Amino acid sequence: MLERWSGLLLIHSGREVEGTLAIERADAALDLLGLGHPTLEGLFQELGLEGDDLAET
Repeated sequence: MLERWSGLLLIHSGREVEGTLAIERADAALDLLGLGHPTLEGLFQELGLEGDDLAET
C-alpha cells in the first residue's frame, strides 16, 4: 500500500511517469493479495488532512 500511496503522491506533485509505474506495481501486488486499491483521498483521511491542506505546503 505504501508504494501505491507514494505513486499517488508523485502524480499529485507532477511526476506522472514515476507515479504511474509505482501504482501499476502496487496494484499488481494488491490484486494478488486480494486487497483493495487505496486512494489519495483515503491517505489524506488517514493522516487527518483535508485535500487542500497539502496544496498549502
